[in-house]
Amino acid sequence: MELTQLRYFLQVYRTKNICTASAQMNVTQQAVSRQIQNLESELGVTLFERKARGVRPTAYADLLAGKLQRFLPELDAFVYDLRSRDTETAGVVRLGVQCWQMSVTHGLRYGVLRDFEQAYPRVHLLWENAIPLRCIEGLRGQTLDLAVMSMPHDPKGFELTALCPSRWYMLMSRRHPLAGRALLSTRDLAGQRLILSENESVARNRICQELAGQELPIFIGVSDFVFDLIGQQIEGEGAMMLTTETVVDMFNPERFAMVPLQSGLWCTQLYLARLADAVHSPAQQALFQYLLDHWSA
Repeated sequence: MELTQLRYFLQVYRTKNICTASAQMNVTQQAVSRQIQNLESELGVTLFERKARGVRPTAYADLLAGKLQRFLPELDAFVYDLRSRDTETAGVVRLGVQCWQMSVTHGLRYGVLRDFEQAYPRVHLLWENAIPLRCIEGLRGQTLDLAVMSMPHDPKGFELTALCPSRWYMLMSRRHPLAGRALLSTRDLAGQRLILSENESVARNRICQELAGQELPIFIGVSDFVFDLIGQQIEGEGAMMLTTETVVDMFNPERFAMVPLQSGLWCTQLYLARLADAVHSPAQQALFQYLLDHWSA
């Protein structure tokens, strides 16, 4: 069974006339008749009853036409999409994104880049581990086509589309009084023992400012995140640690709880950025749309 046979059959079924169908498909009447006969022979059924002024579809023809009227348009659309990608979507696209952003926390899964390369085999994707400054310089200097970064200090000239925002949590013992809460805010940190990196002086100052007039937290500085030691401080001293979903598999959920934290202090919003006035190639546009479909909120 060939697609040509099925297309000829469907046209005859619609017109109820072999002569009309052959004229519409720009082939000879004999060619259409021969393909219909071959199809009937292969299926072992009669599809049309020949009449003096055309043909009459049989019940078998009705069944086959019902299937083909759904199947052939989908097949045609699929073939068109493949041909469009193969002929139009080709070239090199350069993407800047920091490796630490490629995590569950930000919803930027590395597999999406691999899937894009499989979907667009003629597009050569080059991505580099680029800090925000490098992303800005790369976009403006046109050594990068797209970049994932936070909001630049001077967004003029950039087209910025928001991606998935980070989700932050407070990690604590299941025995902690706040472990049963559905959501925490900065006010809930008053008087608590908080584990923060010794480099997080800005975060400490902002917490203290927001809790002005309330009991301040007791900060526990750590120079390195050794999870066994952190676990001991959390369970033994009732401490809490600001964290993200990336550590969810590192702590036993039967002993530790992660409660979402809603606070303007920790709101990491990433953007997919490109030059606003640049002419974007089909390959660049394809990657841009693909990342929005898979990485946006």
